[in-house]
Amino acid sequence: MAKWKSISTKILISYLSVVVFTFLVTALAFYPILVGVLERRAEISLEKQAWEIAYTLGSGALPPEEIDTPSTIPLLGRAVESGYLWIDLQDIIIFSSHSQHFPVGLAIDQLPETLREDRAFDRSQANIFKNDHFLVAEVPVSIGGTVLTFLSISTLQAMYRETLLMIFGSLLAALVMALLIAFFLISYLVKPLRSLEGYARAVGNRQFDRRLEVNSYDELAQLAIAFNEMAARLKSYDESRRRFFQNASHELKTPLMSINGYAEGIRDGLFTGPALDNALDIIHKESMRLRNVVENMIDITILEQSHNHYFLPHDLSFIMKQVMETVGGYALEQDVRIEIEIPPRTWVIGDWDQLHSLFTNLLSNAIRHTTSKVTVHAVLINGKNIIKVVDDGAGFTPEDLKHAFDYFYAGAKSGSGLGLTIVQKIVAEHAGSIRIFNAAQGGAVVEIILPAIARKR
Repeated sequence: MAKWKSISTKILISYLSVVVFTFLVTALAFYPILVGVLERRAEISLEKQAWEIAYTLGSGALPPEEIDTPSTIPLLGRAVESGYLWIDLQDIIIFSSHSQHFPVGLAIDQLPETLREDRAFDRSQANIFKNDHFLVAEVPVSIGGTVLTFLSISTLQAMYRETLLMIFGSLLAALVMALLIAFFLISYLVKPLRSLEGYARAVGNRQFDRRLEVNSYDELAQLAIAFNEMAARLKSYDESRRRFFQNASHELKTPLMSINGYAEGIRDGLFTGPALDNALDIIHKESMRLRNVVENMIDITILEQSHNHYFLPHDLSFIMKQVMETVGGYALEQDVRIEIEIPPRTWVIGDWDQLHSLFTNLLSNAIRHTTSKVTVHAVLINGKNIIKVVDDGAGFTPEDLKHAFDYFYAGAKSGSGLGLTIVQKIVAEHAGSIRIFNAAQGGAVVEIILPAIARKR
């Protein structure tokens, strides 16, 4: 059953169906034309033969029995047997080429098979008659009477049947040719499809290094290129996920081990007095670190999933005020001054929560790595908001510049290592761009470009 549902079978059946349908429609349309043409040719040939015989009889050079009259007429390239009668004005047969069927001396209307139609006609000109048995041409003779040349309808019907057999023979030959063409066509189409099937199965088994060969420029080649690109992206994604989970397990394991060790020490009474307070403080800090890692991992997971965007215009200066309420305490704790240089009513299009998370992560990272001050300023250039977060710390190391956006890369100072990764993904969601570099006077710079809208009045 599955074989009958295969694409090769469907192509073969469809191709043959088209060939048969086209041929039958052509044959059905051609057959009535063929019958009409054949009869008209027969009428012309019979009339021509009748005039030739009438002329010969009218000359009186030879008696009728000695006249060498043609016994066939040309029809579609073939010689078809015909007969003729010479009759007088009383319709009595004077001479017959087929005396056994049309005896001399017998009247036309006494014949068992009539030759004429029952209608009025002019004996002084050529007339054509047709009935169930004969096709007849009758012309006048100058010395009296008329000549009738006739062709059996059964002879015409035999030619019709032969023509039909030729048509069906041509159909059979066309089907054979169609089968051969279809097999070549199926082989051409199905072979790359089977390669795609095997390739898809390999990709499904995580064999991302396999590649399809592209040897043409047709649609199948474009599909193969798309499959290769898909495999490359899947490989990159798979490697990224592997690194993510390896690093995640490490980042989660470290604070958990610390919390577990100090908790067991407290339970066993190993810590007392100031040591106990210190152990509790470490447990609290590690649990907060663990919470931050988990929250960032959740954010990363959400950002990597497909979801609908509901972007609205937001005032960037107001977003920064809300972000300052979130990170202000951390800045005071680290004795860091934050300067916001964003003109009021600077509008961006985006998701409020994501934009808030973006700048929260940026300022948290800057506070962690700066010496005393973090500056945030924005300018509108050519319909784009260029936002820079600058600190006066040690700046990025070459290793930082290379891996800052990698999962769990924390650099020299501790952190979840997901802050800039989250920032990069949010910027990409908002059709923006991000780059990091060191300022000429020292310190790190994170530059973000986001689409803007005209400032509202």
